[in-house]
Amino acid sequence: MIEKVSQRGSGRKLLKKRLVSVFFILAFLVVVFLFIDFVGPSKITVSDDKVFGLECLRARDLIVQEYDKDGNLWASRGMKIYMLEKGSRDFKRIAHVPTGLTILWLRDFSIVRWALLRPECIEMTVAGNGDIHALSAGRMWLRKSNSKKFIETHRLEHYGFGDQGIRNDGILSVNENTIYLGEYFQNPDRTSVNILKNSGDGIGWTKAYAFQPGQIRHIHALQKDPFTDSLWVCTGDSDEESMIARSGDGFMTINKLGEGSQLWRVCQLVFTKDEVIWGTDNGDEEIAGIYGWNRRTSELKKYCSVPGAIFFATSLQGGTIVMSTNRERMANEKDDKVRLYIKPEGGDIKVVECGTWNHNKPGFWYKYAMLRFQRYQGGPALAFTCLNQKELPDSELIIVSEESLLKAGVTAENNKKK
Repeated sequence: MIEKVSQRGSGRKLLKKRLVSVFFILAFLVVVFLFIDFVGPSKITVSDDKVFGLECLRARDLIVQEYDKDGNLWASRGMKIYMLEKGSRDFKRIAHVPTGLTILWLRDFSIVRWALLRPECIEMTVAGNGDIHALSAGRMWLRKSNSKKFIETHRLEHYGFGDQGIRNDGILSVNENTIYLGEYFQNPDRTSVNILKNSGDGIGWTKAYAFQPGQIRHIHALQKDPFTDSLWVCTGDSDEESMIARSGDGFMTINKLGEGSQLWRVCQLVFTKDEVIWGTDNGDEEIAGIYGWNRRTSELKKYCSVPGAIFFATSLQGGTIVMSTNRERMANEKDDKVRLYIKPEGGDIKVVECGTWNHNKPGFWYKYAMLRFQRYQGGPALAFTCLNQKELPDSELIIVSEESLLKAGVTAENNKKK
């Protein structure tokens, strides 16, 4: 009897040791996984695929940023920056943007981004001289082209829960070393809103232009017209706050193209030799659509109506213009589908039905469904990140050639002939 009790005691001790060993092994593996996840893979390979009926290249968990002047594609994963060199099939890890002493460093873990449904963590642009400017945790950071280290250059006045600081098109690189920022925040008190400028050594930020209190809510986009070198700004949101304006002196002064209605509530412009084209950011059944302003005659034309708001637009090297509608419960949304609108040079607009809105119930997980495009225009292909859609894991990056886009879609029913 004593022997059996002893055996049982020994068995329990052995089991306890094994459980402790298993626990430490699992804990070690978790720590290793988290470390690898935090650092990020050194490269991310793009693979051939077909998404939404489009022949494409696809990469996992990357937020598209921009094409640079050499045709390289930049993207981010958490706080990490990756670059797909022109002609390559691998995104290479380039840099890791700091967050300062803030809890936002946790967004470098994929499980945190998944749990919060917030994969867009930074905005960044590359100056003509190779310097990287990045917004992270409400701070602007600079990594000089001859350095591996980021330095903090500015703290945004409005950043935090509900305040992005800037929109994806609120950061603009215009030459070798000049960067502009357009403030984007909820602004319930309608305080002044600024365009900030950084030039020279990249360290100092100054006010290039200040919208007066009550004039606008926030800035949607800052852009450069490649045909005239003029700078443009788009603002919102109410009728009296919505404006498209341009500047020929680096935002020292601005000249309004239009304001005062939802027709001028715009998030991104597209420039051609003959026109400035945009899609509206509103849900008005009559107004929402794609418009073109003729540079020579100043005539404004509506190309077609659209069901939903357009956040993103670009043009490609061959002249094809692409826009996307999101889903956010605008009054003119007829279903839960996001769409691409494709306008060949001189041709009718075609539509491609894409993903289905996923987390669309009010609450913590609620988020718009979007196809986020590359910043700037004239890129060699369309690069977009799928956000909050049922058909794909969140933040899949898709690259579609101009040729594939021109083969896709059906002609929009409400095209208005030229």
